[in-house]
Amino acid sequence: MIQLCIVEDNSKLRERYGQLLEFYDDIRLIAIFPDAETAVEFIRSADENEHPDVFLMDIELPGMSGIEATQLIKAMNQDIDIMMLTIFDDQDNIFDSINSGASGYLLKDEEADDMIAAVRELHQGGAPISKAIARKVLNCVRNAEIPDGSDDIIDLSDREVELLDGLVNGESYKTLSDKMFISPHTVKTHIKNIYKKLHVHSRASAVRLAIQKKLI
Repeated sequence: MIQLCIVEDNSKLRERYGQLLEFYDDIRLIAIFPDAETAVEFIRSADENEHPDVFLMDIELPGMSGIEATQLIKAMNQDIDIMMLTIFDDQDNIFDSINSGASGYLLKDEEADDMIAAVRELHQGGAPISKAIARKVLNCVRNAEIPDGSDDIIDLSDREVELLDGLVNGESYKTLSDKMFISPHTVKTHIKNIYKKLHVHSRASAVRLAIQKKLI
């Protein structure tokens, strides 16, 4: 069961998402927040076992932006997967979302089934993006700056190198767990350690650094 939270300031969209998710037995909607501050406070105050697996995060919100909220939430719990759900397809928003730790980016005009499929893909370790902005996302990854601390000696184990290679090749957590005969939870734990060693907060930054530093 995928535990899901949504941050959306549009009341009609909040109602639509709530009604939509009633039809899916494998996704449980924990909460829908009207603003980023409430979502961040929920993560800060709740026990970690009460945290969602996935956030759908609007970007343009009253007060704190979805990008700022993503950065704060990922700092509190790296295991939460966040997908930006927005009307914006400009490269600056995409770049900032990736750098903040978001793992997916969908436009709000996606079909309902495509959005649900993206939630499932994200939970399995994928990085779903709308086809309309795929090229822009690729440009963001190519042009991303190497993060601070990247000049440090990076000591990765053989298993971590294998997992990092899988990330570069776009493999999901499920694919990696099947290939390496380990559980998806173990895959997540290893990848969390890889991010710490690389001083990054997202798959895109890890992939960029791995390629530039020739770690694989």
